[in-house]
Amino acid sequence: MLYLLLAISCSVAVAVTMTYAHRNNLPTFSLFATNYVVATIASVIGSGGSIRIFGVPEELGFSVILGVLFIGCFWLLMKTIQKLGMVIPVTLMRLSAVLPTAGSILLYAEVPTALQVGGILLAFFALPLASPKPLTRATLRPLIEGGFGWGLLLFVAFGLTEFLFKFQKEVLPIENPSEMLQVVFGTAMVIGVAAALRLRERISLHLVLTGAVLGVVNMYSAKFLILALRELPGMVLFPANGIGVIMLSAFVAAIVWRERLNTRNYIYLACAAVALILIA
Repeated sequence: MLYLLLAISCSVAVAVTMTYAHRNNLPTFSLFATNYVVATIASVIGSGGSIRIFGVPEELGFSVILGVLFIGCFWLLMKTIQKLGMVIPVTLMRLSAVLPTAGSILLYAEVPTALQVGGILLAFFALPLASPKPLTRATLRPLIEGGFGWGLLLFVAFGLTEFLFKFQKEVLPIENPSEMLQVVFGTAMVIGVAAALRLRERISLHLVLTGAVLGVVNMYSAKFLILALRELPGMVLFPANGIGVIMLSAFVAAIVWRERLNTRNYIYLACAAVALILIA
């Protein structure tokens, strides 16, 4: 349970740091590059200082794919935060727990109860309430262009990424998660640095410090989630992690960023919490 609490705290810290970066107009890919350089270094330190490139092709390929998804999810999160603020993107990202939960149930014989099935259905039916306006034929296109489409992409990408952690536990078990994460973050670092150089984004001390904080909490968020999966089944861990992140993110956004939600969004948060509680 300790690892789950730590994973929740680090995930919220990631969202808060990215919101801070957006509010201060820090260049996106320079921030990502700095973040992943620090996360890679932290992973190497966590491996005892040794740099490991997996000898097993399956492990190396899996880690590279995960690294691509990591930076893709970060980019989608930043885009969605720019459009919708902090609470709704984080909620969409965490509500995607229904995807790895369903994967754990269908592929790894974690048998759900009737309440858990109800929670999964409620989670999907609640999604339209995350948007700022009701979904109608007239408002759908402006809404998607206004950010909700990015949120849906984030929902799918993050759910897939979390499920791959479950896949790794079952199919490619690794004793020290830092050994895998140094390849994951190293892959994301290469992509981030290449994009930042191509776009010629500026580098500043402010950006480096923000990216360093983001890199540390990002690495530990992934590491604690992997460790928590060793203690809890996926169909319990993923929803519980989602509940904690959603509630804590909403609290932080209200206190720190003074974000305001409309009635639909509050109903969405309530439905998401109920759905995830039912799943857990």
